[in-house]
Amino acid sequence: MSKINSLKIERKAEQLLKKCGERTLPVNLEKITEYLGIEIRYDDLDDDVSGFLVVEKGNSTTVINDSHHPNRQRFTIAHEIGHYCLHVKKNEDNALFVDKKYAIHHRDADSSLGKYKLEREANLFASMLLMPKNLVRKAVEEHEIDFFDDSDIFLLARKFGVSEQALGFRLARLEYEVGQD
Repeated sequence: MSKINSLKIERKAEQLLKKCGERTLPVNLEKITEYLGIEIRYDDLDDDVSGFLVVEKGNSTTVINDSHHPNRQRFTIAHEIGHYCLHVKKNEDNALFVDKKYAIHHRDADSSLGKYKLEREANLFASMLLMPKNLVRKAVEEHEIDFFDDSDIFLLARKFGVSEQALGFRLARLEYEVGQD
């Protein structure tokens, strides 16, 4: 596996939040996609497809699986924003992600395990966008938590509009202790 520059990705996510004036929870993804000029559409997709990003002739659209849980949809939108910010070149008429064909990139079992660098980068960006380091630390301080059990993670995940699993990974990445009840 090739190495990911997590500091660079975090900086990009933080800069985007700052440009959009996003300082509250949950992060308003619609405001961010509007700022970036990305249209969000919800559609009936195969269950193993969370969503995809299409960049064609200067127009950008992310299509999200309308049958997935709202937290999953939020992560998918943030993930596709990650592809847009990290992998689409300026003035590019068509973004190429899969097999260097059409501008569609969907997640599958391999990508969810982090096999592909672009997918791992977009997942990391999504995590950092939805759960900004400064807001995670602020939430931790407000709740005076040293060790996170399942009930703490449940409450904070709701505040951030993410899954408990996503929050658990983010907390661990920020070196907070996460455990079981």
